Amino acid sequence: MSPIATLSAFGLLVKGGFARNVLRAPIRAFWNQILLPTVVIGFVAFLDTSAAARNTWPMIAIAGAVWLLFANSVNYGGMVLSHERWLLRQSVVPSSLLLAAAAVVPIGLFGVHLSLVHLALLASSFPRGGAPVETLVAGGIATAFGLGTGILAARLSGFRPSVVSALPKFLLASLLLTPVFYRLSALDGLKDAWCLANPLCVATELARAGISSQSDALPRHAKALACAFSGAILCWGLFTLNVPSPSFADEHA
Repeated sequence: MSPIATLSAFGLLVKGGFARNVLRAPIRAFWNQILLPTVVIGFVAFLDTSAAARNTWPMIAIAGAVWLLFANSVNYGGMVLSHERWLLRQSVVPSSLLLAAAAVVPIGLFGVHLSLVHLALLASSFPRGGAPVETLVAGGIATAFGLGTGILAARLSGFRPSVVSALPKFLLASLLLTPVFYRLSALDGLKDAWCLANPLCVATELARAGISSQSDALPRHAKALACAFSGAILCWGLFTLNVPSPSFADEHA
């Protein structure tokens, strides 16, 4: 593909993903992605002025933004990749271009959520960090992990439709298993093992270290293992996109 054709195809893929995920239900998207996070951050940041709340809400908001990036990558990224997999089977676009287009909406929403957090931090006296690289790494881990998980969920739904209805429950379980509403240090002896097993734990702590000055220390090699694990899930998902399921082959025979 020529550069002009590549940009045109990328623009069409992004437009289609945005229309499918946002414009199809704009009120719900605005409520879930913009209004609700703004109300929650505003409430805990400004209405509750206790010392404990002032020291806790930024940690919850930062980790919540990372988890929302993962959840949006599952719903708006991986599922879109699976729906558009016919483009790969017919060699219409390369997998890297389809992957980049699927990640635009989740990453764009992540930027909006981080902007809300930064605005709230600017309006408060909470100390801020200065390591944006850590935030970028955290975003990359959450995005790759979410895209791979979304592809897996979409592929499984072709064999068991009940997977689609169970997906919200899985995302809720991932929220509870990720240190969003609690600190990683609260896990005591399970802290190191859980960080090595759950890439989202590493992503949340990296984001906290990059945006604020308060974060828990990660175990050795946890960052490298989280990057490798998330990348492996994403690569596996991209590989499965080129393998048609029986139901998909029958439908498009």
